[in-house]
Amino acid sequence: MRTLRSALSSGRLAHAYLFSGPRGSGKTSAAKILARCIECLSGPTPDPDNTCENCLAILSGTALDVQEIDAASNRGIDEIRALRDSVKFAPAAMRYKVFVIDEAHMLTREGANAFLKTLEEPPPHAVFILATTAPEALPPTILSRCQRYAFRRIAIPTMIERMTEIAAAEGIRIEREALAAIAYRADGGLRDALTMLEQVAAFAGNGLTAPIGAETVEEAFGTTGRAFARSLAGAILAGDAPGALRAVDEASDAGTDMHGLIRATIGEYRHLLVARLDPELLSRDLAPEDAAHARRLAEATPQAKIVRGLRLLAEALAGSRLSGNPRLELETAVLRLVAQADDPTLDALAARVAELEERSTGTAPPPAAKAPAASKAPSPPPAVKAAPAAAATASPAPAATDAAPIEPPPTEPGAPSLQQIRSLWDQIRTRVYEEKASLRAPLSRATVDAFENGVVTIGLVDEINESLVREKASVLEAALADVLRTKLRVAVRSGARARVHGGTSAHRAAPNDPPAGSPASADDESDLMAYARKRLNSE
Repeated sequence: MRTLRSALSSGRLAHAYLFSGPRGSGKTSAAKILARCIECLSGPTPDPDNTCENCLAILSGTALDVQEIDAASNRGIDEIRALRDSVKFAPAAMRYKVFVIDEAHMLTREGANAFLKTLEEPPPHAVFILATTAPEALPPTILSRCQRYAFRRIAIPTMIERMTEIAAAEGIRIEREALAAIAYRADGGLRDALTMLEQVAAFAGNGLTAPIGAETVEEAFGTTGRAFARSLAGAILAGDAPGALRAVDEASDAGTDMHGLIRATIGEYRHLLVARLDPELLSRDLAPEDAAHARRLAEATPQAKIVRGLRLLAEALAGSRLSGNPRLELETAVLRLVAQADDPTLDALAARVAELEERSTGTAPPPAAKAPAASKAPSPPPAVKAAPAAAATASPAPAATDAAPIEPPPTEPGAPSLQQIRSLWDQIRTRVYEEKASLRAPLSRATVDAFENGVVTIGLVDEINESLVREKASVLEAALADVLRTKLRVAVRSGARARVHGGTSAHRAAPNDPPAGSPASADDESDLMAYARKRLNSE
């Protein structure tokens, strides 16, 4: 509101203002405050004294020169004509005639056209303040003649602090958790929050016998499913399938709408993702205690696991509208999230590989439900377990101990890591598509298999795609340099052969080499994703 304060201080008032924003965000209240700023005897001033004759008249609603008009009830052309006739007369006792038009988007087309003429040629003593929740419903000709100010949803901590002040002034004994529950229900609208505070105080007798708790709020307004969603998300992330299904069952018994429960669970996962990327963004959407809980849980959860949860829950929400059985869709998504190791889809395999990569690079701690410290190292994915046992002897490796850490492959100093190249692979392919659209099909199933000595090895499904990409390898190298800010060479391969762009074959299968697709070959490629890709293609 710096612009308004500067205009009031300098006396440069506009003839029309438009306050827009969600319900309960203070638009009409701000319009009345602006009227006092304009009409105050010591004004125009950004700080009205609220003690002068004009301010007291506006506060009591008896000011003849400040009129509040409900456009939802006075929306026709006849009412606007009466307003236009009233505007012509000079103010009776104050400096200006101020018209506060609430719910301005409810004006009819004829009424808006009649009001437009008044806005085009307003008398110098008239000021219009329009308040609306849907500014896009107003004609552009009216919007162009108003100074626009957008109101935002009120932050959860701000609503809690304001309700704390009001409860203390009114003698209402209420716990902070109950105020947080009311603030979440209000969804950014302070007016709704104050209405619910008044209602729950009447329901519990102002908390005279005992402070009003969150349970009382649930009894007064019914359950929203947020508590069930929080316990459901915790059970999923802990790998507790019975606990997750029990949470869904308890929510159903309590009468919680399953669509609402899915949306609330998606919201919990969204908080975790935001906590990993920028925890400060949670300060507006959550109470301080809930934000701290989300940060702690996010630190113990790999990002790939959170993203997959968001995707599966969103699919469950969309599927529930088509199938008509939201509980079944939710339970299916829950079991797929908990039993990720048993999910045969490529999406689940990619999530497992990404989780292993995060752990190997130290970017994410293991999940909350972990084995004791003396337990053995994590077992490989099912695809690796299913490989023939005889192939395990093809490439001898030192015996691993229980506490042996997983080391990433060495890279040159200053060069990007294999993990960084993979994380930016989609951006690299997008740059390639912009230059050569013909490479879209060959690169759609390509993978970054290895990175060593400044050479990025790209795995392709067959020799035809290999030859197509090798001919345009310069475009791929240019895209790598553009995205990674360093010059790298490209090697392409299909099977066990790799060709460096501008050079000869980097590796050819020797007679004694293990067959392509075996665990030993996957170890030579130093990449679990390449091995998984070959296994899936062979199957």
